[in-house]
Parts: sequence; structure tokens; C-alpha cells
Amino acid sequence: MKNSIKQLVCVVLVAAICMPASFAADFTTVRVDNVDEYGAISKRLRYADDKTPIPLSGFSWDGSIFATIPAENANRPVEVFSTADYQPPSDDESDWYGMLDLAACGVLTGDSDGKFHPERTVTRAEAAAMLVRTLGVAQADGTQSGYADVPATAWYAPVVQTARECGIISPDTQFRPEALVTREEFAVMTARAMSYAGLLDMEKAAPTALKLEDADAISSWAESAYESFGSLIPVSMLTEVQAAESDDPTYLDSYLYYAEPQKAATRLESAELIDSCIRWLPVYPTAAAREAGLDKEMPIIDGSTSTLPITQAVYSALFTNGERHPANPLTHSKSHISYERLIDGEVDMLFASVYPASDILALAEEKGVELELIPIAYDAMIFFTNKDNPATGLTSEQISNIYVNNAYDNWNQIGGPDALLYPYCRNNDSGSHAQMERHFLHGAEIHETIRQETTSYAMQSILTDVIDAQTSDPTGYALGYSIFYYYWNANMVLGTADHLKLLEIDGVAPTDKTIADGSYPLSNNTYVVLRKDTPEDAPARRLADFMLTDAGQRCVENAGYGPLQ
Repeated sequence: MKNSIKQLVCVVLVAAICMPASFAADFTTVRVDNVDEYGAISKRLRYADDKTPIPLSGFSWDGSIFATIPAENANRPVEVFSTADYQPPSDDESDWYGMLDLAACGVLTGDSDGKFHPERTVTRAEAAAMLVRTLGVAQADGTQSGYADVPATAWYAPVVQTARECGIISPDTQFRPEALVTREEFAVMTARAMSYAGLLDMEKAAPTALKLEDADAISSWAESAYESFGSLIPVSMLTEVQAAESDDPTYLDSYLYYAEPQKAATRLESAELIDSCIRWLPVYPTAAAREAGLDKEMPIIDGSTSTLPITQAVYSALFTNGERHPANPLTHSKSHISYERLIDGEVDMLFASVYPASDILALAEEKGVELELIPIAYDAMIFFTNKDNPATGLTSEQISNIYVNNAYDNWNQIGGPDALLYPYCRNNDSGSHAQMERHFLHGAEIHETIRQETTSYAMQSILTDVIDAQTSDPTGYALGYSIFYYYWNANMVLGTADHLKLLEIDGVAPTDKTIADGSYPLSNNTYVVLRKDTPEDAPARRLADFMLTDAGQRCVENAGYGPLQ
């Protein structure tokens, strides 16, 4: 073996960096650094003293391998090994259906004939055994299982007693060890095991929901398990049915998924759920997080709707499975509300695509809070119209006259075609309105007629509202405004650029180049916003510093924004 494969652990971390301690048991995290990436997906950690594999381990793609272990083993040296070297007990490797990693880690064992038999159903005792082995905890002696139908001499007595002590199975008088475990029972048992290890919060819904056609068939006691797993439930543990999306019966392009929760779980289904948990539940800090001092605590982040991709990119860069980090916000509160939350101390920092509006600045002054804005990306305010509109641009003066004075009702009055003009605006507590205040309103208000008749109350809706407002009899085109990078990010989902076009402002078109060099007149920045009194060593200040590093600017770029560097 290569020297890197024999390397011993160099760092021990506490499990609290991964999930809140309120539901984590006594587990900790160990790490081996500078591991050769070749064949990384099959590399795991094991205890160096007796070569016992650690199932809850995996490569983090930054040259480190992490493992979640019982705290009692924290001082045991660990080393890297490759599951690819494992030889199954059966000559028929295909019979293991790619579950060799779990077999190599001791979670799965073959039947008496040495084969996996993936389609065989699983008993409740076998399910308990799989999950106890996954946790890697010391097993009880089996003499005090607490179940009348679990004799101390049974092979499964130690794992059943251990599973009960770990909260994987419920205390009761009967366990029914030989009964087949259902899909929903195994989902609940697995969720409890992962919760015990501190890798899952059963009270928190997953970032990505799982759409099931028969969700109402899931027992009430199992609902939280399915919700906390979300899309981590493997397809093999669901019943997949193709669904036609067209009148043409040969055109099938989507699937419907059914939980069939009372159906007995197979060995393959059970194994793939465990494998999914091992790969996609642990939240481990990357080298970037450790270098930035953000591995143990993240700031509470909020911001404008358009900057949510930056938050998502940051968590992806700083943590494996960063979307499951307990501090990762699944949404932003929009510009105005997020500024209020920062001023009130409810959040630590914002990613803001707009300068604070006048009422926000007044609120901050009233509460004695000074805001600090740190530019981290380029952005710009943009105006757009329907793609069929021959008009190519507007002047700043025309925009003010449109929105403040409602001065025009036809595009030909501002150099465009003979077509009705339908100006759309945003609500006053939006970030886009703050941009209007900054560039065009100058203390005035958007004309009351426009506010009453054509206000769009969401960033997405102003795009679709402008598209839908186009008329043919009489001919008419709409006008709207938003943020440059949000416009293009939304296009990837909505395809709105097929129906809209950006307008030149004062003769300059908004592009990456004109925004970055400042020649586009509505160029501005996206910011990290802090309270001025944020301490230098606070997580929010550390994250602000990180955003200006090469790694932070890659997050900006990956989020679809214009990096400063």
C-alpha cells in the first residue's frame, strides 16, 4: 500500500460542528488529511489497532477523509483503507449489487451460502443488526434486551439490546424479531440511528422534499423519518412508475414514486438507504472552512432573494453536504426584511444585492445601528421589455419620467414603436425598489397609478408579468426592472430570456464587461452587510473575509454573479 493509505489521524473534531448537540449522542469526528485522491470514493477509515472498519466515514474531496465514531474511541489511532480491496465471500460479485462498500465495512454479511440475495426480505432482527454495525458502537451482551420474545441465547440478542439502548427501536414487551421489517419501519429505525450519531435531525425537514403519490399511506409515526430524509430515500426503496406527459402513449418522460410503506423491505433497499445516509448525511468542514475559521461555527445568514445562490454556494464550498448544515438557511427573507433582521440582531450578516433603502437607513439610525457594506461581487439594475419590442434603450431621464410622472403611455414618445407602454414596478419593501430609490426616485414615489395597477410582488413575477402583458390588439409592450445576475439565473429555470430582452441605458447595454468596468450607468455591487460593531473574530466577520479570497470569489462566480477578481 502507498504511504498515504497508512497515514494516521491528525485531528479530532467534536460532532457538534455537524449537527446540534441537542439530538446528537456521544459521538465525535476524526479526520485524516493529505490523502491521495485516486480511488477516493472507495476510501474509508478504520481503527489502526485491530483493523476494524468505520462505516460512517468517507472522502471529502479536499484531500481529507472523515469518520464519525463513538466518543469512547476518540483516542484510538485510525488509518485509511480501500473498500475496493474487499473480496466478497461469494464468487458471484454481481449478486452484491454494488453494496461491496458496506460489506467491506462490516455492515452487511452474506447469507449461509455467502451470497447477498438482494431481493430477499429483511427481518426486524436483521435490520437492527445492520444499523448497530453501521454506528460502530460496542454491543451489549444480550442478556437484558427487555423483550420477552428475544432470548439471551439468540444470535440477535446483543444487537437488539444495543438497538434498544441507542433508541433505534422502541421499548416494548415484544420485538417480533423474525417478522419482516416494512419499508416505513426500516426508514424510522435508520433515521433514529442517524439521529443517535448526530447526523440527522428528525424534527427538521430535509432541504429537498420527496414527492410521493401515496404520502397519505405513511403511518403518522413514520412521517418525520421520511420528511427528514427527503430525497435521500433511494429509488430502490420506492415503487417507480413511468407517467405519460403527452397524449402520445409512446411518450414517457417522467416517473411517479410510491412509498408503499407497509411493503416488506428487501436487503437491497435496506442497504441502499444506509449507503445513502453514509454518503449524504455527514456535514464535514472542508479545508476552506478550516482555513477560514468557520469549521466549528457559522454566522446566521439572511439576504435578498436574488443572493440565495451565494449562500448555497458558500455552504457547498465550506462543507460536504453543506445543504444539510444546521445553520444553512433554506430561504432568504428578501431585502427589506433581512435588513430589519440584521438591525434587530436576529441575524449576523446579509448577502445583499442592493444598497439599503432610505427607510432602512432611517431605522438603523433610530436604533443606533451602523451598517457596514463590503462589496463582494458586481451586479447592476437592469430594465427589460418584451423581445418583440423594436425599442432598444431608454435614458435615465425617460425612466424617471415613466415611473415618477407616468408621463408616457406609448413607446413612440420615447423613441420606440407605435405601441402602448405598460410599466411594471416592484413593491416598496423589495430590493429592486431600493435600487429605484437610489438611481431614479430621488425622494419621490413611484406614480400611484403604476403602484395600484402594475405592481409585481416577487422578483420572479415581474419577469413573467412583463412577458404576459404583451398585447397584439392593440399592440403593446411592458417594461420592468430587476437585478442583472438574478435575471440570468432565473432564465436557467424559467427560460425568460426567450421572451424578454435587456435595454440599453443611456446608450450602454448591461453586460459582464460593462458592469465590471462601470461604463454601464446602473452598475453596483453585491455586498456582505454587517453591523459595524461586529467583532473581528466573529464568524460573520470571518465569512466576510472569506468572500474576498480566491475561494470566496469562486463561490460568487458559481452562484452566477460577477466576481471582483
